[in-house]
Amino acid sequence: MPVRATHATLAAGRDAVYDPRARQGSVPIEFHLDDGSTLDGALILTSAEVEWLHQQTSRLVDAHRRALGGTS
Repeated sequence: MPVRATHATLAAGRDAVYDPRARQGSVPIEFHLDDGSTLDGALILTSAEVEWLHQQTSRLVDAHRRALGGTS
């Protein structure tokens, strides 16, 4: 039976990069496999997807602040 990815996380210590010529962003990630191993990878995003991801993560940050009793 093939090994399957269970989830992916941001790769520690590596920064996202935007390529203006390709109009794409690249976010380094690490795939976690069900056998306990990991694989390096990248999440490649178009400029529209970068904007969408920014909106989504901004909502998460706001929800996190509210949960901690802060203001957003």
